[in-house]
Amino acid sequence: MSEDTRPYRSVLYIPGSKQRALDKARSLPVDAIILDLEDAVTPEAKPAARKTLATALGEGGYGNRVRIVRINGLQTPLVARRHRRVGR
Repeated sequence: MSEDTRPYRSVLYIPGSKQRALDKARSLPVDAIILDLEDAVTPEAKPAARKTLATALGEGGYGNRVRIVRINGLQTPLVARRHRRVGR
């Protein structure tokens, strides 16, 4: 079974704005982590959340867990520019 089609026993959903939760996720025994920059983050907190999440992902420490970044719809204004730095 490939990584793309395998079942996941546990998936952790974390707001990308919560540094404490991002840190704790490194030690939790989960198969995948959804890092939310959409509904879980208020519009005014999104710029800081993007920076927080980009830093956390850059630091690493999440092991072999699948990491999924949930963003606003691609049709929203400036979405590509806003989220480009998270994927670096």
